[in-house]
Amino acid sequence: MENRDNVKEKENSKETLDIANELLQEMKLAAQRAHKALITVALLWFVSVIAIVAGFLIYLYQYDFTATVEQTGVYTLMDSQGNVLSTDLSAEDIINIEEILENGKNQGSEVQE
Repeated sequence: MENRDNVKEKENSKETLDIANELLQEMKLAAQRAHKALITVALLWFVSVIAIVAGFLIYLYQYDFTATVEQTGVYTLMDSQGNVLSTDLSAEDIINIEEILENGKNQGSEVQE
């Protein structure tokens, strides 16, 4: 009878080991699937960030951020593209103003003396 009990215990322990091994294999497969899902999500996130940055740079590439402005007067009125629409003083006006200021200084210094 002892022999039968030992055989039954061995069969029960063998069944228990089979179930445990099966559960461990299933957990291993679940961990592998979760790892693949995590890698896929990380890769898609990286690709989406690169695509957004590239799209933004392509969007900005269509604009020219450099411009040259020729300013001829003291005050100028320009449009949004940097073109001079109107100047208040021309080069001749500035020369006339400087002559008047020079003459005024000379007259003022003569009066004070």
